[in-house]
Amino acid sequence: MSFAKRRITELLIALVLGNPAMADVSLTQLANEGVLIDDGQTRVIIDGMVVEPYSIYAGLPPRAAAEFDAVTGLFAGIDLVLASHRHHDHNQPAFACDFMQKSAESALYTSSEVIGLMREKCRDFVTGSDRVVAIDPQPGRPVVIEHGSARVTAYRLSHGKRKYAKIENLAHRVEVGGVSILHIGDGAMDPAEFERAGLAGMEADVAIIPVWFFQPGPGAAVVEAYLDAPLKIAAQVPPDEVEEARRFLAERYPRVKLLEPLERLSVAPRVQPGASQ
Repeated sequence: MSFAKRRITELLIALVLGNPAMADVSLTQLANEGVLIDDGQTRVIIDGMVVEPYSIYAGLPPRAAAEFDAVTGLFAGIDLVLASHRHHDHNQPAFACDFMQKSAESALYTSSEVIGLMREKCRDFVTGSDRVVAIDPQPGRPVVIEHGSARVTAYRLSHGKRKYAKIENLAHRVEVGGVSILHIGDGAMDPAEFERAGLAGMEADVAIIPVWFFQPGPGAAVVEAYLDAPLKIAAQVPPDEVEEARRFLAERYPRVKLLEPLERLSVAPRVQPGASQ
């Protein structure tokens, strides 16, 4: 599907009756688990500094990659950049360095591990810029970021066991335009880790979830207990597995969305921005 003729799906998710004067919040699928969130005032990217294919995972379509390089189109006017963890299917250091230097108004908040890999590519910029900020949320101590109309709460959520346990993986709850979006990076499929992270009882309008949580195994129970948002989006699907995943989800989880690259959803606000939820 070419970028110029890409299918943009405007799916109105009426979570409850929204205020008709309020703009919807758009979510645009990027590469893998990357997403662009836009309420018309503040543009937020999570795991969106991925351009080239990596391992079994995709990069951006060519025209989108060109826009990334030029900081135009989808990638113009990005206010806030978030990265869940250091793996190259979630953040590619050389591209992140290039983008942050060209996009002079963007601020990046992420773990010291992600910044450490970027430092290998653009040491002077990373060490000298006040737009690159290391955050270190801990169990029971999330970090809150206020930027424009967006309020982001970052949680430390384990990446897994054994060698993966030491990886700094962040989950993000983005509240913008009366809509809350939960992005868990590569969180462990373990209820104890969601409890430890402070995600028990979390309410979100949209949850962006790695596709393997929906496969047979422990993930389904985690989704039901911690990620049961009205709109669930399955992400991180290798290109060779998209059709199989689409058939599986249609049969087992027909309400879960699997988006095409650059497909966009429009989500109606549930509450007034700034109101208590």
